[in-house]
Amino acid sequence: MQLTERRTENILIVEDEGLIAADVQRKLQRLGYPVPAIAQSGVEAIRLARSTPFDLVLMDIRLQGDMDGIATAKALKAEFETPVVYMTAHADQETIGRAKLTEPLGYVIKPVTDGDLRSAVQISLHRHQMERRVRASEAWLSATLRSVGDGIVATDTAGEIVFMNPVAEELTGWCGADAQGRLLMEILALAEEPGGQPARSPVFDLVPGVPGESRCYLLTRKNGADTVVELQCFENRAPAAKSLRPDAPNELQGMIVVFRDCTVRRQIEGRLLQAQRMEAVANMAGGLAHDFNNQLTVI
Repeated sequence: MQLTERRTENILIVEDEGLIAADVQRKLQRLGYPVPAIAQSGVEAIRLARSTPFDLVLMDIRLQGDMDGIATAKALKAEFETPVVYMTAHADQETIGRAKLTEPLGYVIKPVTDGDLRSAVQISLHRHQMERRVRASEAWLSATLRSVGDGIVATDTAGEIVFMNPVAEELTGWCGADAQGRLLMEILALAEEPGGQPARSPVFDLVPGVPGESRCYLLTRKNGADTVVELQCFENRAPAAKSLRPDAPNELQGMIVVFRDCTVRRQIEGRLLQAQRMEAVANMAGGLAHDFNNQLTVI
C-alpha cells in the first residue's frame, strides 16, 4: 500500500509482543501516521505520554507487569484524556465488560489487518475530535450561563433539574450538585403574590417562549428567607431528525426557568411612587396657596 497522505496525529502503540508491535507500527506508517514510540508496559506508556503528546493509543489489553491494558487506559484517560483503541485477541464478555468502563473509542481484533486498522484509527480520531468540539462548546455555554445576571434553572422532560447557574443557587439557597436530579418545585418553593398560597409549577402558568410573558412570585429560600422574584419559562427544544419526517417538530428536551430578584426594583418603584405622591401633594399645596393669596388680595 502506497502512502497517499501524511498525517500529523501521533499514535502510541502499547504492546508487549515485539513482533506484533513492529507489524502494527509498519501498517500505521504505511497509512501515513507517525508512531514516535512503542511501549511494552503500562508504566512505560504513562512515562512516554508525559513527555510526548499522543492523539491516540493502540492498547493491548493483556500486558505484562502490574498494570494491564485496561488499568493503563484508565490512567491515561484520567491524566491526559488520551483516547484509546484496544487491540486484543480476547473478545470474551468479561474482558469487554471491563474494557467498556474506560470508554474506549474502538476495538481491533488480532491479528490486525490493514483495513481494520485504518477504519479503527480514522473513526476514533474523528470521533475524538468531535467530542473535543462538543466539550469546548459545552464549556463555552456553561461559562456564558454562569455569567448571566439572572437565575437560570434547566430541567429535563420529567421536570428534574439538570443545571443551575450561580445566581439561581444564591436565590434559592440550593447548591447545584445537591439540586441535581430533584424536581423543580422542590427547589423553587414558590407562593402566590399576593396571598402567600403555595403556587403550582410556573411551567403550567406561563406560556413558554412568549416574549415578555412573566410573573412575580414569593420565593422561599432553603434557609426560610422570602424573596420576591420575577419569573419566565422557555421550552428547550432540539432539532429533530428530518430524514424520515421533514415536517417533524423540534423535540422537547425540557424547560428553562429564568428568574430575578425584584426586591431592589420594588424598593426603587416604591420610592419613585412616594416621590410622585409628594410631588402631587406639593403641587396641590402650591395651587391652594395661590388661590388663597388671590382671595387675600381681593379682601
